[in-house]
Amino acid sequence: MIDAFETRPDVSIVVVNFDGARSIEGCLESLVIDDSPRREIIVVDNASTDSSASLVERFAASRSDVRLLRSSTNLGYAGGVDHALPHCRGRYVAVLNMDLVVESGWLEPLVAHLDRHPGVAAVNPLVMLRDGRRVNAAGQWIHVSGLGFNRGLGRDRATFGAAAFEINGLNGAAFVVRRALLEQIGGMDTGGFLYHEDVNLSWLLRLMGFELACVPGSAVRHDYFLSMHPEKLYLLERNREAMLETHLEPSTRRRILGWLLITETLMWTYALIRGPSFLRAKARARRWVREQREQIDERRELVARLRVRSDADVMRSMMRRYPLSQLASLATERGSPRRPLRD
Repeated sequence: MIDAFETRPDVSIVVVNFDGARSIEGCLESLVIDDSPRREIIVVDNASTDSSASLVERFAASRSDVRLLRSSTNLGYAGGVDHALPHCRGRYVAVLNMDLVVESGWLEPLVAHLDRHPGVAAVNPLVMLRDGRRVNAAGQWIHVSGLGFNRGLGRDRATFGAAAFEINGLNGAAFVVRRALLEQIGGMDTGGFLYHEDVNLSWLLRLMGFELACVPGSAVRHDYFLSMHPEKLYLLERNREAMLETHLEPSTRRRILGWLLITETLMWTYALIRGPSFLRAKARARRWVREQREQIDERRELVARLRVRSDADVMRSMMRRYPLSQLASLATERGSPRRPLRD
């Protein structure tokens, strides 16, 4: 057998793992069984405290196409991807959550779409719920205020047909991006640690003049439920606010001030409904943004150098309404993190 690391792959698959002993083996088994274009599989372990890193190490020992990279600290999701980027040799980088499994043939339609459409920077498969019948996300809907919502959540898979379609936001659970573009922007923005990195990346790629697409001929299954807890709200809100400061021109912020105020009111109202721990999380998010002035200014300069599109052009396809069903679900659920978060 030819060693997978002696030939250049088409795709470098990056799986970011943190305490994923319950799920990482199933993810890897689905990846190695799948008959896909030439690919390498790189697992980044974010200083797991369970047995998952050892499990991946044993898995990699029997597979020439699987490699484990250990980080001594938890770098977060974007940081994990960036940790793998110098080791990626494929034309494309596929980024996957550890808690999903891929369906047979998932990768080829994504690669084919990118090959045929050079103006498309990145693509999503259909991200399905565990039953494989209902949709978790067919990309994201991005709101003009920076909120991101699952596109098609709960819909039947068949309603999306077979043809690829344009989206304004990637869903970060599973996507494929051009490696050259990821390198050009210096990797994903690691400032946020966790959550909202997919909205951040999507917005930047579109500012750079590229499009995004969902390819329903490809599907993965995600162990997902719509939930919120204080630490998640804190990370989402701080990262959303920081992204708006880096990605929007000051004149644009003034033009959409009404939407920003409505969203701010909604988020504070949501925090009030959920109780004191959520109110503290929302307040912490605002303080964090104020403390990151230097990093935000550096990121704003990067975005300015990469920009080829106006804010108005990019925001033309963004939502100007709120998906009430998802907001109502978040207001009534009482979820908790499935694994600890460390920043």
